[in-house]
Amino acid sequence: MLVDAGPHPNPAKAADGKRLHALAPDPGTRHVVRRIYAEYPTGRGLKAIAEGLTRDDIPSPSAYDPGRNSHRCGIAWSYSAVRAILSNPRYTGRQVWNKQAKSEELINVDDVALGHATKLKWNDPGLWIWSKEPVHEPLMDTEVFEQVQALQRARG
Repeated sequence: MLVDAGPHPNPAKAADGKRLHALAPDPGTRHVVRRIYAEYPTGRGLKAIAEGLTRDDIPSPSAYDPGRNSHRCGIAWSYSAVRAILSNPRYTGRQVWNKQAKSEELINVDDVALGHATKLKWNDPGLWIWSKEPVHEPLMDTEVFEQVQALQRARG
């Protein structure tokens, strides 16, 4: 979750009342993230983890924070939510850049007046750029994250 981190370091923005924000673990959900990262390496699949969370009456992300997820029903955990959590390097506490590449493609090569469409493509994780030091409190070690990524690649 975003927390206030004090006055903005840019004096002009600080003069406008803008504040600096930082990430901090949500005390109400940190245990869920740790549970997901603990269960996956034991051989439990995405769907089994999602079903277990739902069975244990743990609110899904859309049920926990309906304001941010008003487009979702929030009835149960989805395996895609579990996969998104397992794939997110932010839980290591480090900042990661260059995860996606953006390109512009013509909508129709025969009618260039239609313009371009922006396409995002995931870069290979080997091309990601990681901060040297954590920038916020981690919920798990980078080694655990990397182990889970290797398992996801192996499982397909």
